Amino acid sequence: MWLGLVPAAAFAGELLAVVNDAIVHDADLSAANSGISIEREEVPLARAALLPRLDGGWGRAYNQIKTENQPTAKYWQNGWMITLTQPVFDWERWIELRQANIASAKAELEYASAWQSLVLRTANAYFDLLAASQDLGRANDYLHAVSEQHDLIQRLRTGGEATVIDVQEALSRLSDAQLRRQDAIRALESRRRALADLTGRPASLDAVTGPARTKPWLKSQSLQQWVRQAETRSFAVQLGQLEVRNASEVTDKARAQRYPVVSLSASHSPSGAASGYAEPTTTNTAMLTISAPLFTGGANQARIRQAMAGEEKAEYKLLAATRKSAADTREWFQRLEWARERSNSLRDIVRLNESSLQATRLGYQAGSRSNLDVLRAQEQLFNSQGEQAKAQYQMLTAFLALKAEVASLSLGDIQALDAWLAPDTQEN
Repeated sequence: MWLGLVPAAAFAGELLAVVNDAIVHDADLSAANSGISIEREEVPLARAALLPRLDGGWGRAYNQIKTENQPTAKYWQNGWMITLTQPVFDWERWIELRQANIASAKAELEYASAWQSLVLRTANAYFDLLAASQDLGRANDYLHAVSEQHDLIQRLRTGGEATVIDVQEALSRLSDAQLRRQDAIRALESRRRALADLTGRPASLDAVTGPARTKPWLKSQSLQQWVRQAETRSFAVQLGQLEVRNASEVTDKARAQRYPVVSLSASHSPSGAASGYAEPTTTNTAMLTISAPLFTGGANQARIRQAMAGEEKAEYKLLAATRKSAADTREWFQRLEWARERSNSLRDIVRLNESSLQATRLGYQAGSRSNLDVLRAQEQLFNSQGEQAKAQYQMLTAFLALKAEVASLSLGDIQALDAWLAPDTQEN
């Protein structure tokens, strides 16, 4: 289905620029990006534990040999050594390599989730600023209309055609309109600061009002399509799946501690002459070792049971994440539908209120309507316009939240929305 939205226009490319500024400025996102580099290095570290290792060294030793009925021999001896070690079979190290790959994938998912969350927060902050700017524009229009009505009542009172009650009602509504304008100014400044905190630069957005227009942009899928995607693609579900894989590796790692470890080592150690007491010697050694735990006091069995419990916990957490993603998707889909229906209804209500205000003003001039009726009609129009704008931005927020729930929110969506929000001269 196609959703037609009619908010006030914004500057072309402004939303995309704001989102890009937030991506560059956000320290938490940069930290998450560094986390990817950290976890990626765990893979070569784990792989290195499976590869040959070559060590070398040099030493100078002081020797003292005491023999009964013989002079004590004291001498210095120099020598160097090179040693090669190679794991032949160590299943625990192979599992650690698989865990390192899982950790690297998890870091990338966490970064992608943080990136998407930042984009969503920034877009919502931008919508809030647009809404606050529109609110100020409506507050100015309302104050202007009430001021004109107040001036009219003052003139009529001077001519004896208006009562004291009419003047008091007009003055009361004028004070209320002035207060609303002050509140709108404060709200706009607050929204500016909130967006500036995200982007690192002052938000220089002015209200740009344009004609009401209906341009198709948002095309929603069926509810079941959204839910199926959320149950398999949401970042919470993907991270949960990685946790289940890692928990399974932890169980295998605990079992691997019962397996033998086979290693091969070789060394070459030439030694210098021992100050006349010995000739230079060279020692070459090669050794194959096999070690296996014979008795651990039940520690291995406890580790296995503990790891299996952790695996079960990860599976339940994945189930909870899947259910929550599906529930959140249903909620945002319903909010999208409700906001669309509400926006359509409010658009008709605004038109009716505009006609009602015009008719009430004519009735007041003819004497069939009171000053209070005019003021009430003005307030109803102001409130309905505000509610309509609120519903329009709720639709945008709900759709972007839906995209985020299925881990598909991208700069392409922001760019498409930016182009849709920008003013144009051609009606689509």
